[in-house]
Amino acid sequence: MRKFFSRALCGLLGTLVLGTSLGADPQGKPQLEKLKEQIEIFESVLNQSLTQAFGGPFATLDRTRGAYLPGYGVVFAFEVNLSSWHDLGPFGSSTTPGNASNERDEENRRREKAKLIAEETLASYGQTLSQLGPNETIAIVIHTVAAHPNQVERSTIVLSSDKKLIDQRQRQAIDQADFIRKLSTTQY
Repeated sequence: MRKFFSRALCGLLGTLVLGTSLGADPQGKPQLEKLKEQIEIFESVLNQSLTQAFGGPFATLDRTRGAYLPGYGVVFAFEVNLSSWHDLGPFGSSTTPGNASNERDEENRRREKAKLIAEETLASYGQTLSQLGPNETIAIVIHTVAAHPNQVERSTIVLSSDKKLIDQRQRQAIDQADFIRKLSTTQY
């Protein structure tokens, strides 16, 4: 009888432990799997927007990647080449003082274009990340690189918004200009 009771107790405890752990996993995994799908959709939209805006070879140096950071939200990152692809390599045109200013202006236009694309994608497609809580954040990190004769210049732009702001934009409680004004933007 004592042997039977021990086995029954072990079986009951085993069932409780397995039942608890099995019950917790399915609740967490479908949300993460769903979020993974949503991240992939957002990556795809951002990649397509960048390809359409910049075109040409070497415009974007890698495709957009997104990652979920528990307790924070989702971060997306991509890298944009600010230099004209015609000037890259050993057979590129040499820089003169006259065209150096034009090159800098073009680099600034490309930097602003990348920032505008990120802002528009965040405003128009941020709601895709519906698995995020209202206080979680969506951030887009834009890495830029510009090749010059004696140096390579790198800069970073970080745009971020909490999900509440994106939801307000989707409900049209705020317009695009208000949304962009309320975005957190850091450049260095």
